[in-house]
Amino acid sequence: MNISPQLFRGLLAVSLATVWLVTPAFSQSGAVNPLRQARGSAPATQAPTSSVETARTSSQTVQRASHTAQASPMRPTGFDGAASRFASNQRSVIAPSQSPARQQPLTETRILGSELLEGDVIYEGDMIFEEGGKGPIVGTSCCGGGGCLQCCAIPCPQICFDNFEVFAGVQGFTGPVNRGQTGSFGFHEGFNWGAPVPCFGALGAQLGLQTTQSNLSGAEFTDETRHQLFATGGLFRRVDWGLQGGVVFDYLSDDWYANTSLAQMRGEMSWVFPCLHELGFWFASSTRNDTQVSTFSNGAAAITETFESTNLYAFFYRHHFEALEGAQARVYAGWTGDSDGLIGADLRLPLSCDWALEGGFTYLIPEQATGVVGRGHAEESWNIGMSLVWYPGARSAYGNDYYRPLFNVANNGSFMVGRQ
Repeated sequence: MNISPQLFRGLLAVSLATVWLVTPAFSQSGAVNPLRQARGSAPATQAPTSSVETARTSSQTVQRASHTAQASPMRPTGFDGAASRFASNQRSVIAPSQSPARQQPLTETRILGSELLEGDVIYEGDMIFEEGGKGPIVGTSCCGGGGCLQCCAIPCPQICFDNFEVFAGVQGFTGPVNRGQTGSFGFHEGFNWGAPVPCFGALGAQLGLQTTQSNLSGAEFTDETRHQLFATGGLFRRVDWGLQGGVVFDYLSDDWYANTSLAQMRGEMSWVFPCLHELGFWFASSTRNDTQVSTFSNGAAAITETFESTNLYAFFYRHHFEALEGAQARVYAGWTGDSDGLIGADLRLPLSCDWALEGGFTYLIPEQATGVVGRGHAEESWNIGMSLVWYPGARSAYGNDYYRPLFNVANNGSFMVGRQ
C-alpha cells in the first residue's frame, strides 16, 4: 500500500497532537486535580462537549475547549505546577495547527482569537501566551515567571502588583508590656504583597508592612501615645492539594515608654485536602531581644528592662468555604515557650471583587503561680482586630490565587512581647 507524503504527515500530526492533549491529564501524579472537580469544573482529561467551538479558515482549523464557570474563574496548572490566571486578563490561547489541508510543524503555534472571554477555562496542558506570542505565562497575569522561562540565567526585572492588598482597621490588645494596667486600643493600616519568585515555579514571595496607633490618651504610667511598626517578608508555596507552607521574618519597632526593636521567625506547614479542609502547624520563634530603659510619666523611677517576643506553637484547622469562594476560617490551639496556653481564630470574608473583611483574635492563657494574687492579669496577653481589605490590582477578592500572601502581616496576636 502506497502512502503519500501528505497523508503520512497528516497521520503523524494527528498522533502527536493526541499525545499532546492526553499527556497533561496525567502530569499530576497520574490523576486529575480533585479540587477542580470538587468546585464544579470539568476534569482535565475531558473537554466539555457542550462548549467546544471550532474556528475554520481556508488554511487551518483550531479547536478550543471552553467552560463557563458557575461561581468564579478557575485556575489551571501551568508547565511547572504554578497556576495561570486568565479569566480577568487579555490573553491568547495557543494550540497546534490541526488542519489536514495545510499541515504545519507541531513546534509552531497558532493564536486563536484576540482574548479570552470571562468564564473560559483552559485545562491542564494548555499554554497561555501574551499578545504577540512572546512567551508562556505561568502564574499571575502580569508576571508569572513566563519571561524567565526564556531567560532563567538572568532573572527578568518584572514587578507584579496583582496580589497587592491594602488594609486598615481597629485593634485592641494587651500583654506584659502594658504592666497589668490599661490595655491598648487604636487603629492600624498597612499593605501586603505577594508575587512569584522568578525561575522557581510555584514558589512565592511576600512583603508587608503595618503601622498602629494606640493608647491615644496615654496610660496610667505614661502619657505617651503608642506607635508600632510591623514588617513581614518571606517565602511560601500554595497548593490545591498536598503539602503547603512557608516561612517569614517579622520585625517590630514599638515606641512607647520604651523604644524597642524585636525580631522573630514565623513559619507554617499544612496539608491541604481536596475536600476544602486543611490541617497544619504554625510557630513563632524569637530571634532578637532588646534591652532598654523604661521611662514613666507618673513619677516612677526609670528602670532597665529586657523585651523579647514570645515563642508560640499551635496546631490549626482551616476551612475553605465552597458556597463563597475565597472565604476561609481558621481555629488554632497550642502553647508558648513558657508553658502557657494559646488559642485563637481568624476569618476572611470577601465582600465584592475588590473588597474583603478580615478579623481574628489570639488569647495567651498565663500559668498563674499558686498563692499569688493579682499576677495572672499582668502576664495575660490577647489581641482582637478587624480590617477592611482593598485589592487594587487585577486579582479578585474571590478565589485563592497561588501567589496571594500566605501569611498576614505580623500583629499583636502573632507577635506577642514579654519583658524580663
